[in-house]
Amino acid sequence: MAEIYSGIRGTHDFNPQEASLFNTITQRARNTFKLFGYEEIILPVLEEEGVFTRSLGDTTDIVEKQMFKIEGKDTPTVLRPEGTAQVVRYYVQNALDKQGDFHKFSYIGPMFRGERPQKGRYRQFHHIGAEAFGSRSPYLDAEIIALSMNILSAIGIQAKELHINSLGCSADKEKFKEMFKRGLLEERNALCDDCKRRLDKNPLRVLDCKQEQCRKIVESLSVKTGFQQGYLCAECLARYEKLMSILAEFKIEYTSDWRLVRGLDYYTNTVFEITSSALGSQDALGAGGRYDNLVKALGGPDIPAIGFAFGVERLILALNSAQEAPPAPLVYVAALGEAALAEASRLLAQFRAEGLSSDMDYLSKSLKAQLRYAQNKNIRYVLIIGDNEIKEGVVMLKDMTQATQEKVLRTDLIQRLKQLTALQG
Repeated sequence: MAEIYSGIRGTHDFNPQEASLFNTITQRARNTFKLFGYEEIILPVLEEEGVFTRSLGDTTDIVEKQMFKIEGKDTPTVLRPEGTAQVVRYYVQNALDKQGDFHKFSYIGPMFRGERPQKGRYRQFHHIGAEAFGSRSPYLDAEIIALSMNILSAIGIQAKELHINSLGCSADKEKFKEMFKRGLLEERNALCDDCKRRLDKNPLRVLDCKQEQCRKIVESLSVKTGFQQGYLCAECLARYEKLMSILAEFKIEYTSDWRLVRGLDYYTNTVFEITSSALGSQDALGAGGRYDNLVKALGGPDIPAIGFAFGVERLILALNSAQEAPPAPLVYVAALGEAALAEASRLLAQFRAEGLSSDMDYLSKSLKAQLRYAQNKNIRYVLIIGDNEIKEGVVMLKDMTQATQEKVLRTDLIQRLKQLTALQG
């Protein structure tokens, strides 16, 4: 007996229902990007390792544990773990700063991380993302947040919460890091082993820890809000307060959360995260923020930027796939007999040439079995063809939803189906 293969651990097969949701999500996202003036780019899944080690930070989980490396290459190559650094590489490589002061891009595609697989998190996953280059304006921050919320609305997802924070400029971020580290040192022995290591290398990573004891320690710290502690400089505080006022004007509800730092080192100033009540404890749908120093860090000019990304698999979970079935063919042809099979095949060719989605039986099943199949597939219209219908030059058109049927002349069939399609739409 031949060996039966299974998919690679941490990968996911999209069944027809999930594939339908995937296409719906990505198409509605593309429509929203177009509405906001973001141009789509398609970039390769292979990148030089340095693009991510220089941008994400040596102590991030992605760089330390999760990148898939391609062995045997002269240039260290990886499967891309995220999109932002890659889009920055594209921006710098093509000297886009010389082609205009301001650029807005969107992208959709697979990413790869060797993390522990869990619900909605896979080793190959898909991101919907956007990046904007050239402005430090808090109005752009507000646009990026509004764009992300509009995508969710277009898809049909109700967000649970929008959390925002400001890390400030590089100097502010270092100040907060030191304040936070001092607060943690007294509780060092109670931290998990990973967080003890993070405390030395990058203490802000402790804020991402999911261990209960570490979360309790963070909650107990005296740093209730960074602004009361004064880690933000006057300029960064003013920018953050302006952003909050713009969001209020847009009637976008949010929670200001000092604990939100995001897991990647390149973030500065505004960061945000959107959650869903449909995802359990791992409730993040997507997130983003500013990375005003990343373009320069990857060899480009001093250009500010901001972006975000959603995980498509998590959007599918939040949608509750049972609510939306894959699109069924508009018409199913039930053929009875050899002559009817030939006629059905000719009809399908004509329907498809007219843009009418259609299918037929290829197993010579009984009429009862064919009608049951159409019902199970949620196909509304069934055309019944037998020897008598061929002789009369008609087909029997059955509406499975209304439980009605009518004879239609073969010459009038396409016009009648288009009429029904218009009424149904």
